[in-house]
Amino acid sequence: MIRRLSVFKPIGVLVAAIALLSTSLISPAFAATSSSTGAGNGMKVSPVHTELSLKPGQSTTVDVYITNVTSQAATFQAIINDFVASGDETGNPAIILNPDQSAPSHGLKKYIKPISNVTLQPGEQADVKAIITLPADVAPGGYYGAIRFAPASGGAATNISLSASVASLILVRVAGEVKEQVSIASFDARSDDKSRSIFTSNKNIDGTIRFQNNGNVQEQPFGKIILKKGSKIISSSEVNNTDPRGNVLPDSIRKFSVPLSGIGSFGKYRLEGNFGYGSDGQLLTATATFYVIPIPVIVTVLVSVALIIALVFEVPRMIKRYNRRILRQAGR
Repeated sequence: MIRRLSVFKPIGVLVAAIALLSTSLISPAFAATSSSTGAGNGMKVSPVHTELSLKPGQSTTVDVYITNVTSQAATFQAIINDFVASGDETGNPAIILNPDQSAPSHGLKKYIKPISNVTLQPGEQADVKAIITLPADVAPGGYYGAIRFAPASGGAATNISLSASVASLILVRVAGEVKEQVSIASFDARSDDKSRSIFTSNKNIDGTIRFQNNGNVQEQPFGKIILKKGSKIISSSEVNNTDPRGNVLPDSIRKFSVPLSGIGSFGKYRLEGNFGYGSDGQLLTATATFYVIPIPVIVTVLVSVALIIALVFEVPRMIKRYNRRILRQAGR
């Protein structure tokens, strides 16, 4: 009985390891950003990102500067668009280029006064006034839009692609009873942007947090991802610590990834995330566990399991064949 237990106990452990390994190997992060230069378009626009806090009924002016960086005079048109969060969770805005379309919610375009064309001499800069006027009954929350500049000779606004223009993004937070609700969609370790529980190498492993904004105003979550082995802290990395911080738009998910350093060639590791967001300093926490197991160790485990399984099934057969042979010899 003791021998059977000593055989089947490692089998159970190794089979469990194979199941975990198979699952891991089979299983496969919005700040508004915009290029400040348009090398092919001969213009430079700044700032690329403006954030405001306004009250219902309030009006304000945003200064957007455009510079003609070519050697000849040029006329640029200003195109006002809404944008939404892109579907890739990277924080890049998806600008709605069709002038007849607006964002389904949180659109700022309808509150920005149309802007006239701007003619600039070589090297000349103009201060373009973007006037934003909110109605008195506007609902509290987040609103955002983009002011794009493109060569006036480019045709109608509907025909000007994003690559042929340069944008300045504006995000407005309207005061009032806003809904601030951010949750963690996932928290894990990744390689090549694929979530895994087991890695065969300690290279290029990231800690990834995905924030989901279920509120009605853009949020700027921040915090730390701590890497531990046992009780020992290996490293600590800041999340969303840029200036300004990246935004997570309402009804969207944005992921943030940080490279993990100090990971050894073998072992079990734990990620601990501590994050904050919102005007009241709401807190979020999460944990995740992953393993680093080199391929030679995996091969050794697989070979050992195969040998043990072979022994478990083959040894009884050998014993039976031996017993039958002994019985036949005894009966002669």
